[in-house]
Amino acid sequence: MNPARAGRPVSLAILLLALLAGFPPAARADALRDTGIGSGARALGLGEGGAAAGTGAESLFWTPAGIAGAAGPEFLLSHTSWVQDLAHEAGAAVFPLGELGVLGVSGSWQTFSGVEERDAGGNLVRTFSLTTGSGSVAFARPLGSHLAAGLSAGFQIQNGVGINRHAVPLGLGFAADSGDLRAAVSAQGLLVPSPLYQASAAWRVKSGELGLSLTGGVLLRRNENRAGAGVEAEAGGILHLRAGYLLPFGETDLGGFSNLTVGVGVAYRTLGIDYAFLPLGDLGQVHRVQLSLRMPARAPAPPPDPAPAAP
Repeated sequence: MNPARAGRPVSLAILLLALLAGFPPAARADALRDTGIGSGARALGLGEGGAAAGTGAESLFWTPAGIAGAAGPEFLLSHTSWVQDLAHEAGAAVFPLGELGVLGVSGSWQTFSGVEERDAGGNLVRTFSLTTGSGSVAFARPLGSHLAAGLSAGFQIQNGVGINRHAVPLGLGFAADSGDLRAAVSAQGLLVPSPLYQASAAWRVKSGELGLSLTGGVLLRRNENRAGAGVEAEAGGILHLRAGYLLPFGETDLGGFSNLTVGVGVAYRTLGIDYAFLPLGDLGQVHRVQLSLRMPARAPAPPPDPAPAAP
């Protein structure tokens, strides 16, 4: 593998992981430690352009401010089939705490199998697997009728060993919402070598049973700088069709439709199922399936009946 090629920005962190197969184990471990591939089927289907402006449990993987408006508990499970036998699993939960704010917890783990270690002569020494995981706790609350803020703290492990370099990964985000337009900025992974900075916006318009959303934004992280844009069409609040485009700030050499993403979502009452697809040229394809449950807000208890008046 050409070492210079490994330093080029790529459209997704998974491409970096796939290219790492030819590096020494120590180099692979460092890159795996510093690389986050995100989560969320809706975000991927929209080209990740509106990730920072997302809301609900899925936003926990991008910005803690996104959960500030949750009215009831939310739960999410996600499975991603990546190239090079890499599987990525994720889960998240959101719990409103009334006037105090909203609490969220999330976790993810990925397994990269078939990693080959070779000696100086190119002879195979061993084949092994790498497993990395992360978890975080987030808290968010509105700062008025149109502004919200969130803070998160978490950990990272690789093969059961902490890899935070004695620092706790922190996240900070702010979101402004004016009804049809939502904009947000966030920083994830503060105090670790490769933080992720985001700025994005989402605009939504609805007429009767039909809705249309446009998203766009920028994600900045070492070797992963990119912009993204997406569009989502909604019918009756049930069917959601999505398409997006990833624009890496550098060459990828993947060709074809490797930067185009598509997705579909179906929602029925409190249950949602989402799917996203991303082609990566000769490297293969990325499939993400997500199941979410959004519980209704708890109705306030009725006031007690007034005591009957004394005769």
